[in-house]
Amino acid sequence: MFKLLSKISFVCFAAALVFSSCSDDDDASDSNADAKYVILSAAEKWETGYFTSFSSFPSGTVNDISAQSLQVNSSFGFRTYKNWIFSRTNAAGDAGLQKYSVNEDGSLKDEGFIVGSSQFLVVDATTGFYLDETRSTMKIQTFNPTTMQRTGDIDLTSLRDESFEYQVVGKHTLAAKGGKLYAGISYGTISGQGFGDDQVDYIEFAVIDIASRTLDKTIKYEDGGLNSIGWGSSGNKMWTIGDDGALYLYSTGLTNGFVKSSVIRIKKDETDFDKTWRLDAHEIQPGSSIATGLVKNGKIYIELPSEPLEAGFGNLQNFIYDYYAVDLSTKVATKITGMPKHHYAYANEQAITEIDGKIYFWVRNADENIDGYYSLNSNGTSATQAFNIDHDGFMWGFAKLAD
Repeated sequence: MFKLLSKISFVCFAAALVFSSCSDDDDASDSNADAKYVILSAAEKWETGYFTSFSSFPSGTVNDISAQSLQVNSSFGFRTYKNWIFSRTNAAGDAGLQKYSVNEDGSLKDEGFIVGSSQFLVVDATTGFYLDETRSTMKIQTFNPTTMQRTGDIDLTSLRDESFEYQVVGKHTLAAKGGKLYAGISYGTISGQGFGDDQVDYIEFAVIDIASRTLDKTIKYEDGGLNSIGWGSSGNKMWTIGDDGALYLYSTGLTNGFVKSSVIRIKKDETDFDKTWRLDAHEIQPGSSIATGLVKNGKIYIELPSEPLEAGFGNLQNFIYDYYAVDLSTKVATKITGMPKHHYAYANEQAITEIDGKIYFWVRNADENIDGYYSLNSNGTSATQAFNIDHDGFMWGFAKLAD
């Protein structure tokens, strides 16, 4: 499984490695007018799939393909910025940064493609960053998200450490907070290319001033044996900005056989790691992996397995996961009831998402014919199904587009 994930990291975007009418509503052409929501689905895990739009929040049992759906050759999650959709492959499956918008009839419009982009970040309508290793592993490329044109780069070659045969900046994490760009630094091997081949026992980030495009400093997290943040191969960025203004970063455990999976953070108005706080998922459930989360009202919502994950990835994709609300202060975890155990949320950037003030959870359990979203009830400890996709495939994202 580890080899599969690593291979997909490089190959799936060129070859393939992360919706539509309601049953009680009007037909697809009517429901797609003035679309505001989008779903990415796939019949086979990360392969050929469809972007499908909706004019209103889906409910009941929903078809995942309509006359306006866009077929894509690779389905590995997506991200959004306001009313734009960003994917790490174009419709043909070529690796790069693809931008879409939604037409009035609900179909998707190609808004531009940047060849060679892998990890990326959209900060605002005119400010974006991405990694293109064919240009350099030590330079962050800049682009204009409106025009989808490259505008230059940020040269970080001063950070190059020749004692490592492979070093890359921004492969697994590019995040922004408070006018600063945070780019993860990875030290690996030529063969591993930065996926699970970490050569250091700490986490290191470059902190870059966005306005001046200059390096401020580097920061290290050297406590507790963590050496990686994120896993930069899918649409899932594996970090979030909480409602407290802090940047929460996920160490997945994929690189250490799930012995340790943790969340660390950089607090609001600060530019270094908060050494006073850390959430260790492996202390709640041994053999865990955190790949998704949401922070709101003093709680972090995460996904945890109900049994220890195997170092060889044998049960990683079994239906063994539950969602939890964890108190940020006490670290007390409360399982959210009302949902069946589900599939690992690896590539789904919106597996835990907030829409119009409500928190939603993605749940896929093929044994129970469920692939949909559940909404958190007002009691904060249970959830109710919002909609379900009528298929036996995978849903790799659900988002509301906003102006």
